[in-house]
Amino acid sequence: MKKLPRILGAVGLVVVALLFVSTASNLAFDAFEKATIKPYGERVSIEAGHLNVSVTGEGKQTVVLLSGYGTATPVLDFAPLVRELDNTFRVIVVERFGYGFSDLDVTDRTVKNISIELHQALADLGANSYILLAHSLAAIYSLDYVNRFPGEVSAVVTLDGTVPEEFAVASAINGGLDRFLAAIGWVRWMIELNPGITAPSAPAGVYSTRELEQIRLMTIWNYANPSMIDENNRSAENFSAVKGLSFPTKLPVLAFVSQQLIDANPQWLPAHEKQLESVDRSEVVVLDGGHYQHWTHSREIGDAIKSFLD
Repeated sequence: MKKLPRILGAVGLVVVALLFVSTASNLAFDAFEKATIKPYGERVSIEAGHLNVSVTGEGKQTVVLLSGYGTATPVLDFAPLVRELDNTFRVIVVERFGYGFSDLDVTDRTVKNISIELHQALADLGANSYILLAHSLAAIYSLDYVNRFPGEVSAVVTLDGTVPEEFAVASAINGGLDRFLAAIGWVRWMIELNPGITAPSAPAGVYSTRELEQIRLMTIWNYANPSMIDENNRSAENFSAVKGLSFPTKLPVLAFVSQQLIDANPQWLPAHEKQLESVDRSEVVVLDGGHYQHWTHSREIGDAIKSFLD
């Protein structure tokens, strides 16, 4: 028993030393990787900071892609769908604060701020008429956007879009703990042990080896950043802000819904159908598979979008 304090002290010193070595190694890897990986897209300066955007294609119509919550690198995540669309459309992927190569420390992630920031970025790019394509949580932002800036959006496409219902509100998370785990390298080592954590569940060949490696690295870099944590923890507030909104009657809306979420929640499909009851021209398309439909159904989605818009 007399030796116990010394044993505990020794164990404590070992733990502190390991944490120090892990943190230092993580910082060194971060610095090396960021120096060797060339950023994609371009940075747009708006009032709150810098947003990263990617612009491809030269079509007469513009499609703006908005990612769901937690997508570390929206430009690369959407790459299969962009390749299906940019031979017909001008395609803009906007990475909001907390994502990709945009600033990661801008908080106050209210639906109002997110809409205004998107509008400022699109204005900077000279886009004044466009189709909004929103995945998952971004459907909430698109609902606010079309009501806040009427007349600019010519159609809305949602990919398993979140509906402003109580069952879809995200639980608050402990940002401090997650930031600590990221800082000490825990996230990096977990991904090193299981690289499949960050690999999109897409068929072979959909993503290049280079794209997969950059997705892995950016998941490590962007994990639990202040902007993303704030966005998650404002979920209930943002849902409440759009609760009474609906898509404009004359605005065409195409909604893709995944069979996986329909099977998991019997309210999922009826909620989407109800949301579109007041829209003159709408369509709901159920796709087999999971929530990230653009990983597995990009060609089908691209063809359906072109047909719907025609």
